Amino acid sequence: MAANKARKPAIKPPLYRVGRAQTGLGLFAAQDIPERKLIIEYIGRRITTRRAQEIDRARANKYLFEIDRRWTIDGSTRKNLARYVNHSCDPNAEAESNRGRLMYRAIKPIAAGEEITLDYGEEHMELYFGKAGCLCPSCVDRAKKAKAKKKKRNR
Repeated sequence: MAANKARKPAIKPPLYRVGRAQTGLGLFAAQDIPERKLIIEYIGRRITTRRAQEIDRARANKYLFEIDRRWTIDGSTRKNLARYVNHSCDPNAEAESNRGRLMYRAIKPIAAGEEITLDYGEEHMELYFGKAGCLCPSCVDRAKKAKAKKKKRNR
């Protein structure tokens, strides 16, 4: 009689990977992600929002994510892979606060290889990108098309 071998738990393939994006590093789907699926938790030290504002004024920490008026997550730790999710004006994920934890959830299906993106909001964009404006792929494409159209008219 053969001895019962303990089964090893199946190793799930990763849902995401960090990779080179148009704007630096980004987080990409390593497999298809269905709409409404939780993707990743934004982790880091929890600090008061008042302290976060002081830090932000002193060194413009772009990894501060405000949960509510009282608490903010300092996501600058390298363990926080969610910090690599870049901005897009046409995002495929959204941030969702659940009992003080911040999760990113797919708002539409995300294909394997596609960059995972959020809409950071106007205030963040003005604060960190100023006159340079948005550099997300949809805005860059829109700007290229407008430039080509203008060039064509001026001929």
